Amino acid sequence: MTLALTLTERLARARGDLRMGVPVVLVGKGAALVVAVEELTAERLADLRGFGQPVIALTDRRAETLKARAYDGDLARIALPANQGIDWVRSLADPADDLRWPMKGPLSALREGPADLHRAALALAKSARLLPAVLVVDIPDAAAVALRHDLSLLQVAEIGPELARLDRKSVV
Repeated sequence: MTLALTLTERLARARGDLRMGVPVVLVGKGAALVVAVEELTAERLADLRGFGQPVIALTDRRAETLKARAYDGDLARIALPANQGIDWVRSLADPADDLRWPMKGPLSALREGPADLHRAALALAKSARLLPAVLVVDIPDAAAVALRHDLSLLQVAEIGPELARLDRKSVV
């Protein structure tokens, strides 16, 4: 018997963290702190800005509604302007706010760099039954950040197939 968590248990923990508004560390081509926009607080947003430039990842369908370009095909990565706060971030994620907050742009969609962490973060948020919108902040030392802040750490290569399997299941 082992005390170590299985992949299923670690994914369940990460989903629970996202539902509480707690960031998760994802490691793939680089590493990032990821938090679901739906549960993000202003205080946590301020703390995340301290790690670097936040990027909001949205599905291509949501990006199309917002008139943002989805350069990565299935998702758009939107740079978070320094002068925008939590209300603006949430308005990007939640279509329910579109009539209340109609003018959100112009949005600066990113073209450069890999999107594997963003894609995995969106899949994780979907699997947690949250809006498919996540805030992603690149970090240099994933293990140290996860340990220092007591955060879940997941490898994209490890969770990718499981998230894809779950996504196929939910469609059927």
